[in-house]
Amino acid sequence: MTKIAPYAWGLAALVVAASGAAATLHAQGLDSGPKLGEPVNAFDVYDVTGPNKGNELCYR
Repeated sequence: MTKIAPYAWGLAALVVAASGAAATLHAQGLDSGPKLGEPVNAFDVYDVTGPNKGNELCYR
């Protein structure tokens, strides 16, 4: 019979606990960004290509 190092059980328990925590966080979902139909605030971008190259534009 193969001997298992004493720390291996602790490491295995840590992996199981971390997997459970990750699954719980994933199941809760991530609430990010505007919802469908919500208005979006204006934001400025610096155009680096195309006919407006070098200009700052508002994409709204």
